[in-house]
Parts: sequence; C-alpha cells; structure tokens
Amino acid sequence: MMPNKIDMFKDLNVLRLLDSIGESLIFVDKNQYIRWMNGSAKELLAKIGPYVKIHDPEDFIGENLSTFHGPRQNGILSGDTFPHTAHIKLFNRFSAKIVVDRIFSETGEFTGYILTWKDVSDYQQELEVQQNMLKSLYTPIIGTAIDAVLLVALTGLLTEERMQYTKDAILIACADKKAEYVIFDFTGIVDDIDEVVVFHLDQIAEALRIMGSEAIFVGLNAQFVQQMIRKGLKVRVKTCQSFKQGIQYVWAKMGYKLVKI
Repeated sequence: MMPNKIDMFKDLNVLRLLDSIGESLIFVDKNQYIRWMNGSAKELLAKIGPYVKIHDPEDFIGENLSTFHGPRQNGILSGDTFPHTAHIKLFNRFSAKIVVDRIFSETGEFTGYILTWKDVSDYQQELEVQQNMLKSLYTPIIGTAIDAVLLVALTGLLTEERMQYTKDAILIACADKKAEYVIFDFTGIVDDIDEVVVFHLDQIAEALRIMGSEAIFVGLNAQFVQQMIRKGLKVRVKTCQSFKQGIQYVWAKMGYKLVKI
C-alpha cells in the first residue's frame, strides 16, 4: 500500500528547505517588518544593501518595507489582489521581477507576506551595453575600394550626443586606417539642424585636417542647404552634390582614373 503522500513532509525542516531554494525569499509580518530570509535573499541584499548603508544582510531583519518602498508599493501590500507580480527599479541601478503573496496560518489568520525576487540584474550595466550597441549603429564608417578613403554614411537625426560620438569614432577609424580622405554622405539627412551640430561637423573637419586628412561633404540636399543659409551656418570643407562626384574628386586628387576594361 502506497503511503500517504503527506508523510514525506513529516518532521521536515522547513527553514532548511526554504534555504535550499534558488530564488530569493523574504518573509515579512503583517506590519511589513522583515522577519526571515533565505540564503539567496542574503546574497541579493549583500549587493543591494550598501545603497541603503546596510552592509550585513542580517541587519535587514527587523527593517520595515516602507523604508524602501514608495506609496504605490505600500498601496499594493494593503490591497486585495494577490499574488501580485511587478517589475521594480531599485536605487536607479537594479531591476527585478518580484512576486508578493500573503501568508495565512492553519486557522486562516493572515500573518504576513512572502516576497519572491526573480531576475535581479544591474539594469544600468545592461542599459550601458545597449547604448554602446546603438552607438555602434550611429555612424557606419565604411571602407572603400581605395584603402586611404573612408565613407561616413549619416542618416536620421543629427544630435549633439550623436555628433560627439561620431567625432570620436571617425578620428579613431581615420588613425587606424591611415585615411587621407573621409567622405561624409548626408543623403539620408532630412531633419532640421542647429548651430551645435554644424559646430561639431566643422570641428570634425578641422580635426581631420590636423591629422592630414581631408573631409568631403556630399549629398547635401536643398532643404539641408537652405536651413544652413537661413541660419547663417557655414562649413569649411569641399562639398559635392553626390557620392559619385565626391569619389571622382578623390580619384583626381590621388591620380586615379576610371578606365573601362
């Protein structure tokens, strides 16, 4: 005869069982005071604690959740919808998925809450990684058939932040490739520009000149040029209507000639 399944829980060490669970568990009484946490939660709080000047996870015992939560979170705990799942941000640094449920005694008396923390991560670090990935798409720097010539294909909206990153990336690429000419193609730019963007463009061209390279602007459409004239903006570089004209200018300067075979 199969034993009653409940027998497996006889004489079970509940705290040891909870401590062996891989997810972070924090038990809070009905007045929202932290009463116990498992090992995973201690590891988590050891990472988060310094942001609230608590360096030993054990010192969280006895702390009230209201110390760390805002009105919205306190409203959730006092509500009736459980279990409650939410994504939270901590100290503008960490993100976590948290599940909150109520705890009842065997007689049905409400005794507190259990907080299960999942997927805790340093979202600031993740954000920086994502931003760096996006920055790599800001300004494609493309090699051409002539090693000494680089093409910078500008598209979308030109902002001060983007131009700052563009300047750094172009100067590094120019030094690495020993480029003599850098062609900036503005064909994909149709948005309004301002003095700051033109200032950065002029700075890039001047920095390239100091490095021994020449900047060439191509694909400046009529709207773009009209905006510059209306605002009294100027750039001190060679300009061409198209990439074709720009590359032909470079060929002539370098002594190349396109010959049909």
